[in-house]
Amino acid sequence: MEGAAEQDALLIGRDFIIGGMEQIVNTDLGGYLRQMRERVRPEQTGLQTFGSRRVPGLRREEVATLAGVSQTYYTRLEQSQTAHASPQVLLSLARALRLSPDERDYLLKIGTPLQNPQERAPGGDQVSPATRMLVKSLGNVAAAVLNHRCDILSWNPLYHRLLAPHLDFTAPDHPAQRPNVIKLNFLDATVRSLYADWPAESEANVTYLRFLSGNHRHDPQLAELIGELTIHSEEFTSLWCRQRVSSCIEGTKLLTHPTAGTLELLYQSAHLQDGNILKLYYAEPNSPHETALQLLTTDDDRSSGR
Repeated sequence: MEGAAEQDALLIGRDFIIGGMEQIVNTDLGGYLRQMRERVRPEQTGLQTFGSRRVPGLRREEVATLAGVSQTYYTRLEQSQTAHASPQVLLSLARALRLSPDERDYLLKIGTPLQNPQERAPGGDQVSPATRMLVKSLGNVAAAVLNHRCDILSWNPLYHRLLAPHLDFTAPDHPAQRPNVIKLNFLDATVRSLYADWPAESEANVTYLRFLSGNHRHDPQLAELIGELTIHSEEFTSLWCRQRVSSCIEGTKLLTHPTAGTLELLYQSAHLQDGNILKLYYAEPNSPHETALQLLTTDDDRSSGR
């Protein structure tokens, strides 16, 4: 890998490395600003250009002018000499850099000091009895509960049979065996082969993980996950270095399943009160894809003796 931006992007930031989490050093903000600046063309902002340009995208002074801040201050932000900025400045930078709503929200997260950097998520990687009951009751919908690292904390039989039937169904109940969606998709050939459009799926995985990471820069387990993925997957590393973000709340996935065949499924994500994420996959009612998905439900019933 080349360049300071790529080095900055390999981890969420060194919040949990420098000073043993005692001193928060947000190295991610500078790298993110640099990446976003380099992708914006001057003509997109109405700026006039003359002659050749030695750098891609906007110059630092151009971003500063568009955002209404001094060039010195913006340079300090991009070089990580200043770790954070006010929400007003961050919003001005988001407008200047033409960020999407998800990218703007991510900028606000990484550009704002963490109030309690060592505080764990409310759920503590636990699933409430009510949520487990909900997941279990969704017989015709593939449902799973993830934490902010995309570890699978709970799944119903249909989700298990759809995405990872080669794994033990009880694996989410055991922290040492708990599957992780991002690792499965990038490092498990069986799971990866399900996706008809792997380039789109791989990018969605990485942009979603980065979006989630904005509120959890202090989590050493998240850093460990990203480190493992960068070691074992050059593809993940390349995508992570781009620093793109997306909330991936809803959309469509096209799967090629060995039992059910081609499946076009809708998906939605919902954030739960305990800090976890409910993932739902379902087919359009009365469609051939719903019929195919029901084959997996029927297979579940037979295998469990119901």
